[in-house]
Parts: sequence; C-alpha cells; structure tokens
Amino acid sequence: MTSMDWERSNVSTKGLFGGRWWLILVGLALGGLLGLADFIATGSTGRALIDVAIVGGYALILALFRSRSETASVLAGLPVDERWEAINLHALAAAGLIGAIVSLTGLVAAEVAGHDASGFGMVAGVIGISYIGSVIWFRWRL
Repeated sequence: MTSMDWERSNVSTKGLFGGRWWLILVGLALGGLLGLADFIATGSTGRALIDVAIVGGYALILALFRSRSETASVLAGLPVDERWEAINLHALAAAGLIGAIVSLTGLVAAEVAGHDASGFGMVAGVIGISYIGSVIWFRWRL
C-alpha cells in the first residue's frame, strides 16, 4: 500500500465529516434548499425533486469516485498531492476570472441596452471585494 492509498483510505474512515457521507449530506442539503426555493417560486414538486436529484447526484458521484479518480477527488475538495492542489488553485483562479469577466460584460451590455444592471453590478462587486479581502486576509495568514 502506497502512502497515497493509505491517505485515501484514512480520509474515508474519519467518521461523518471526513468520509463520503459528509459530501453526500451537504449535496442533499444544498439540493433540498434549491428544491425548496424552486417549489416556493413555482409550486412544482417535480422541478423541486429534479433540483435535489441533480445536486445530490453530483455529490453522490463525487463521493463514489473520489477514491478511484484524482479528478473526482479534487472536485470533492480533497486533492491527492501538491500537483493536484496546484491544478485546483489554477482552476479556482480561472473560474474567478471568468466570473468577473462575465459579470462586467453583462453589466456593460445591460447598461448599453438600457436594462437593469444591478444584478451584474452586485456580482462584480462581490467578486472584487472578496478578492481584495482575500489578499488582505492571506497577507496576514500566510
């Protein structure tokens, strides 16, 4: 048994919060919240159940495959080594950049078209403020 195999088996035996069940429970809870919001907004039980099935199914797939796939392990929040941690950080940075570009592009397009751009402005502001806050936080912590 290699050290990576031992770490993977050790992670899955740490009880509720370190094992597969934590990921599945969080996925079902988030799916339930989305389903509840969808049910309140539309009154459709079918749509609410689809919301739960999609988010819960994604969490279940990650939980089942994270010990067999390094990619699934990273998506489940458990990078297996430094290389996968770097891949995860680069992917997070790219997602943040793409989110910022899309929100700013939507803000400008909505303003030019004369539509309400407050949603795009709020997302762009949250991205900017959270970036600045994170730089300050990690400056002190790292």
